Amino acid sequence: MHLFIVSVSLRSRYRLKFLHHGFVHDPKDSNSNTMIKRFLKITGIVMLSFILLCVVIGIFYGEEVKKLMIGELNKSLTTEVNVKEFDFSILRHFPFASVDMKQVVIKEATDKKIKDTLLYADHLSLLFNITGLFSKDFTVKKIVLKDAKVKVVMDENGKGNYHFWKSSSGSASSSGIDLKKIVLANVSIRYIDHYNKQDYLAEAKEAELSGKFSSDEFLLKTKADLMISHLLVDKIDYVHGKEATIRAELKVNNRTNEYVFVNSSVRIASLAFDMNGKVTSLDHSTKLNLSVNSSEADLGSFISLLPETYVNYFKNFRSKGKFYFACHLTGQNDSSHTPDVGVTFSVTNGSITPKESEVSFEDIRVSGSFINHNRENKSVLEIPSFSATLGGRNLKADLVLEDFQNPFLTLHAATNLDLSRLRHFIQMDTLETLSGDLAMNISFAGKIKDLPRYHADALYKVKASGNMELKNTSFKLKKNPLEFSAINGNFSLSDNSVIVNELKGKISSSDFEMNGVFRNFLTFLLIPGQDAEVNAKLVSNEINLDELLTNKSVASENDTTYKLKFNPRLVCRLNVEVGNLHFRKFSATHIKGEINLADQVISGKGLSFSSMNGTTVMDAAINASRNDSIIISCDAKCSRLDITQLFIQMENFGQTTMTDKNVKGKISADVQFKSSWTTGLHINSKSVLCTSDLTIDNGELNEFRPILALSKYLKLSDLKHIRFSTLKNQVRISNRKIFIPAMEINSSALNLTGSGVHDFDNMVDYKIQLLLSDILGKRVKDQNTEFGQIEDDGLGRTKLFLTMKGPVDDPKIGYDKKGVVEKIKNEIKTERQNLKNLLKQEFGSHKNDSTSVQKKKKEEMQIDWDTKDDK
Repeated sequence: MHLFIVSVSLRSRYRLKFLHHGFVHDPKDSNSNTMIKRFLKITGIVMLSFILLCVVIGIFYGEEVKKLMIGELNKSLTTEVNVKEFDFSILRHFPFASVDMKQVVIKEATDKKIKDTLLYADHLSLLFNITGLFSKDFTVKKIVLKDAKVKVVMDENGKGNYHFWKSSSGSASSSGIDLKKIVLANVSIRYIDHYNKQDYLAEAKEAELSGKFSSDEFLLKTKADLMISHLLVDKIDYVHGKEATIRAELKVNNRTNEYVFVNSSVRIASLAFDMNGKVTSLDHSTKLNLSVNSSEADLGSFISLLPETYVNYFKNFRSKGKFYFACHLTGQNDSSHTPDVGVTFSVTNGSITPKESEVSFEDIRVSGSFINHNRENKSVLEIPSFSATLGGRNLKADLVLEDFQNPFLTLHAATNLDLSRLRHFIQMDTLETLSGDLAMNISFAGKIKDLPRYHADALYKVKASGNMELKNTSFKLKKNPLEFSAINGNFSLSDNSVIVNELKGKISSSDFEMNGVFRNFLTFLLIPGQDAEVNAKLVSNEINLDELLTNKSVASENDTTYKLKFNPRLVCRLNVEVGNLHFRKFSATHIKGEINLADQVISGKGLSFSSMNGTTVMDAAINASRNDSIIISCDAKCSRLDITQLFIQMENFGQTTMTDKNVKGKISADVQFKSSWTTGLHINSKSVLCTSDLTIDNGELNEFRPILALSKYLKLSDLKHIRFSTLKNQVRISNRKIFIPAMEINSSALNLTGSGVHDFDNMVDYKIQLLLSDILGKRVKDQNTEFGQIEDDGLGRTKLFLTMKGPVDDPKIGYDKKGVVEKIKNEIKTERQNLKNLLKQEFGSHKNDSTSVQKKKKEEMQIDWDTKDDK
């Protein structure tokens, strides 16, 4: 109070004068005014004298105190200390005298050659009694630390870096440490324990620790306001960026290293915890017997304190309710042990609401417990009661989860939910809409065993029962044009299988109806890396593969691409009946057969369908087990397909030389085919291997450019439109080339025999023998013509040998000698045999050897078509 008056008298004289006049306007108060003046003068003299006395004491004793204190510190410290400024003051911390140090650096007390910093402080003050100046007793009673950083480290062996103060020798010293209080202001404290895998970082805004620190037993009182940056235990951050307040009383026993919590509480954010129990520090471990309780806490506040990994599950929700929490920790904590943990909890009047929605799970009531027995290596989470409502519909469940290292889950749930409301709680970025009803009453119990490979009877001992029902369910995924609608299903659980009693619905314009058994399906859906097996019947009136196979990630209206991949963990056996199927221009009806999927290979055996006004029976396989390609193979028998429709629906096989505008007739063929495709369904032309024994009846060849090339020399207008009754041959494809054996054609325009090679770049190499006697008459029967040597076939008909080489749009036609013709036949025969050997590996032995057929009869003409250049 005196200091305040002096300050006011010195700094506010004008104001005091004003007050003086206010008080002494009555002459009777002059004596009082005189007394106040005298009091102020006396006080000022006393204070000035005190200040002068302190200055004098500082002058006479300051250097001695600093020398004694530095000497004492040097005797007591076990590590290096650097101080930039060292000062002595009586007034700064009055009524204590103090030794004040600035920019203090204390190195860690370890055996390492390069030592890290244990403490850095802008200001560090050691306080002792002023009376000690005269008795030379500079025992430190109080420490004040400001604007500092402390880094305490425990190494892998449990040895700390903070033992920088020598143990007391027990001798009576006139100076030393007899702490009663430690004051911290803006001090960052980092604790790293490599031994126990812990890392704490907090900043003490204001903190005060009081107690008789030099005694073997004392009561430590702590008041602290902290900002906890992180509290990591085994890489899990239990508190991140939260304010905390500590009010604790701790009984400390330095002889037994026991610490007993009495009337202690910790508030983190808005959640308060009461702490009781005992902590015992052993040589290489810590023994715990602690209780932490929080009653009537706010549910949202508690969720905010969970580790970030768990908070992420709730970050998009608002939560309310009353939460009760009690935890008890017992046992040792070290590198090989963790304490047993027992937790009980409950929630009443709870609600959870998505942040951008008004739909809520309401009236949430939960009670449960968690027990972790470290010695038995067993944990149990039990929730005997859970209930909530969603849109007035009830959800009830109970569960027990045992042994987190080898979990065994027991669950019972019953509900009837509106899926449009449940949609607000499904955190799937890909789900755009969801509607319908889900009713279920299920029980499930299953244990997971750590086996290296899947075995349905050994890996999962699952017991499940109950029913699920979907009604009028529809959903749509983002960036996906498919619409799943009108889905109705009835399912039964039988241990680890789902029995599909009925499942029907639509996927855009495709419909489906299914029933069957899905084995191991629950673990397939819930647990990564597990297989499932489907054995079912699939019936559909309409399937549109254009929609179903579209690559949803890159497709646009003007650029449709496809993506074909199969789940490697799924095994399917489907009995299929499809009324109509469409893919690009291809369409088929009355599809029947069996489709199997295993090891990412889908195969069909005995598949039959009607298409292009004919029928096809085939065995086929699509191997998608590689990451970079798909192998497609088939063995098909086609009967009387409309060849014009064949070219239309096959998109002219990707070429423009022979198209649907050029051909007519009925084609029958036995085809064996293999090729490699990209996962986007683009063919690798170099990989194509094919043999085809084909027959064309009532054929027509119109405006076919390779034939029209002859008209330049022969002036045959009839070549633009050629009819033939029957044409047979075997065509082979390999190395991007189509090989056409020698064939004979008797047409409305001319008779000829031809053979040759047509590659995928539209380059041709044909050998042609013409019988033109009936068409050209005397003009060509002269023995010497522009075409070279001609012959009579013995029947009065003229035979002409020609070659056709070069690009199909502009081939070069020339004369071919008879010996060359035989040579070409032999080369093609050899090539055919080599190709057959390659195909045997894919399709087995051929039923008919085309080589032997040639000996019996010349093969009739095959009109070759080219394929698109798709290198």
